[in-house]
Amino acid sequence: MPAELFYTGFRSKLKKEFDDKRLIIVDGHNFIFNFFKSGKLNNEKIEYLKEKLVNDLVWYKSLKSCDLIVVFDAAKSSNPQRSMYIADGVEVIHSRKNETADDVIEELAISKKGYREIFVVTSDYLQQKVVFKKNVYRKSVREFNAELRDFKRRIRETVIGQDRNASGKFFPLKNKLKINMEIKGSDTEKK
Repeated sequence: MPAELFYTGFRSKLKKEFDDKRLIIVDGHNFIFNFFKSGKLNNEKIEYLKEKLVNDLVWYKSLKSCDLIVVFDAAKSSNPQRSMYIADGVEVIHSRKNETADDVIEELAISKKGYREIFVVTSDYLQQKVVFKKNVYRKSVREFNAELRDFKRRIRETVIGQDRNASGKFFPLKNKLKINMEIKGSDTEKK
């Protein structure tokens, strides 16, 4: 194969990979408070909902071709540095003292390069206006929540369909998932 044809094929392969790359940035507290419509959640409930949101995003990311970042506001904390960790491929960021999640999201939306599309999930109207630029789009919490619900419904239907098809077979998919979850749970207990 001539070098020119190889280079053209390789370049088009890279271009396709670049063209398919998407980033979703979720305003975590905005999502939680808009979805649950309650400003009277105690810290324990908020921590539970944050963990649940991150777990849902991990599932979402595992079946979608995208990168995911969730940002939580910690402006009232005493933490002088941003905290960041990766939860099964989802980047979780807590802002530092006197820095809002909106500040972090604006910075990320501007600084992240190499994505065909960047979606910012928030229902904060001002934030939607600030981050809007070429290749940066907004999704409301309602829209993204509908996507998550539809995504979970399709997974359930797939599992139930696999279970029906597996009747009489050694291990239906539902049992495999249960076993994997139990093993994963016991692994985290050991840590």
